[in-house]
Amino acid sequence: MTVTANISPFWATPMADYVNPQLARELKEYVLTKEAQGIESGVAEFIKHNLTESAFDFFHSDDPVIQKSLEWICECLKATLNSIHGSEENYQIGFNESWYHITRTNGIHDVHKHPNCSWCGVFYLDPGDGEDGWTSFITPIDSAYHDHGNRFLMDTSLNIKPKEGLLVLFPSYLAHTQKLYTGEKDRIVVAFNMTVHEAPANAQT
Repeated sequence: MTVTANISPFWATPMADYVNPQLARELKEYVLTKEAQGIESGVAEFIKHNLTESAFDFFHSDDPVIQKSLEWICECLKATLNSIHGSEENYQIGFNESWYHITRTNGIHDVHKHPNCSWCGVFYLDPGDGEDGWTSFITPIDSAYHDHGNRFLMDTSLNIKPKEGLLVLFPSYLAHTQKLYTGEKDRIVVAFNMTVHEAPANAQT
């Protein structure tokens, strides 16, 4: 007997990527004038090795390149959410925390999640000169048993290769890690946590 499959992808995890290398170069120049010392955020220092991290207020600035970055990132997230929701809403986006990492040779950032937000982002300003240091996202599906019936779960991680100007947006429930980076050139990224609310009816942005 022949049957027709009717399959729905429930609990799929949406992720989005955008590219803006010119903005990445401008923001990198700004970062290099503000280089942090050690882990200035003071957060989870034990999972961060051979990297510096700014305080979590990086976007709290009136500098034109910061404002330009905020505008572009907001437009990217709005486009992402409207695509997911099948709508054309004007969301009000807040940045709870924002910071940058400068990772040096043999640097790593172990597995973690970002709390108190719905969406997160990583903007790669300079991928460095190595072939590693990728960002690895771990499946949110927790299965205690595997056989041929659920072998579609065998891909337990998604590995993103950093490249200049790449912006990756992802839901905050995704655990992720920056894998070991062995290059000699600094690897520079900006990361941030966002909250999203319905914008007032008369809001312009």
